[in-house]
Amino acid sequence: MLEGSESSVGFLRSSKARNAETAIGQLEGLVTVLRLTQADIKPAEEALQVAKQLFAGGQFAKAFHAAKRAESLAITLDERFGGYQRAANALRVRIQSMQRLGLRADLLEAILTRAEEKVLSGSWEDGMLVPNYVEARRLLERAEQEGRAFQHKAERASNGIFMAELAIESIGEIKGPADPIAFAHGATSGLEGLLQDATKELALGNADGAAEVARDIVAKAAHLKKRYAETLKSLDATEAQMAQLRGEGILTNGTEGEIRIARETLEKGLIEPAAAMAARLQGEVEAIANAYRKATLGLADAEILYGRLQSEGFQSYEAEVAIRDARRLVREANYARAVEHLERALHAFARRTNAREALAKAIEITRKRVQLLQGSGLTFMPDIQEVLTRAEREFQQGNFSGSSEDLRIATVLLGQAARPAIAKK
Repeated sequence: MLEGSESSVGFLRSSKARNAETAIGQLEGLVTVLRLTQADIKPAEEALQVAKQLFAGGQFAKAFHAAKRAESLAITLDERFGGYQRAANALRVRIQSMQRLGLRADLLEAILTRAEEKVLSGSWEDGMLVPNYVEARRLLERAEQEGRAFQHKAERASNGIFMAELAIESIGEIKGPADPIAFAHGATSGLEGLLQDATKELALGNADGAAEVARDIVAKAAHLKKRYAETLKSLDATEAQMAQLRGEGILTNGTEGEIRIARETLEKGLIEPAAAMAARLQGEVEAIANAYRKATLGLADAEILYGRLQSEGFQSYEAEVAIRDARRLVREANYARAVEHLERALHAFARRTNAREALAKAIEITRKRVQLLQGSGLTFMPDIQEVLTRAEREFQQGNFSGSSEDLRIATVLLGQAARPAIAKK
């Protein structure tokens, strides 16, 4: 029976030895294969030596478990290295892609170096210092994602810059300028500078800034093309209006020369200054036309009104001078000043009209007072009536000064007549 027990122990021991030997053999094969890769498997090799030492010391169970742990570590390191290597390769591809586009990738290249340093710095796991492939991989993947995002932005910015170049070229293709080259040079000089700024921003890594400048160029180019067409149309319309005014005998005071200067400015590609001149000239010509019509129509109305007032006996030196000056200024094409003199004449007419209305009201009031005193037995009532009748007749004839004088006499007589009447009461 003792012999059977010893036989069982021997069998168990030999079984453990075989298992440990097999595990160590498999581990050696795995390590041999992994040595052919670039993976750092030194921790697994060290664990293999520990397993061999345990096996040599007859500690077969510990040797078996040590071999299995070493095998797991070797496989893990190989997998981690594979992930790290894929991330590093992806980042290198991204760097090359960015460099082909002319983008700076020095920061990403620095990440590669940092990742290698991270691997070498290692990390402690189960009491062993192993290569830190995990954090290095994360660093590389994050850098690749950021590089990809930046490249997409840069590609959009690059497309925007290309569209900006086309927009600038389209200005030089505008139909109309006699010298397209000189026109394009003047019209696009500012935009060319902005295009250089956009390219510089992109080269410095500011893709968002480059895209914004490119969009600004496209918008400004479209605006300039629109302004050119509007300015040309405005100048043509102003010239047509001036021709019509000249046909009516209206002087435009040298505006033709200014329009010529505006057209020359536009031909040089200075679109905004030419547009400002065109807008100003259009306003001035419209103002001349409006002032001419206001002056001529106002002068005709003033002459008719003054003639009617003269037929009523109205005379005004101020009104005559104002109308005479207005006629002269219309002949001299100084229509705005003519309107000012016509306003002087109208003020004189207004004062005369106001005086007439006041005199008419005073005559009416006096007539009512006379009617109230009828039959009062006043001895000089006939004299009052005669003076008042004369004042009314002079008023109808337009002799307001004579009418006013007679009305004053009648008022004085009425005042004297009223005192005895009051005394009797």
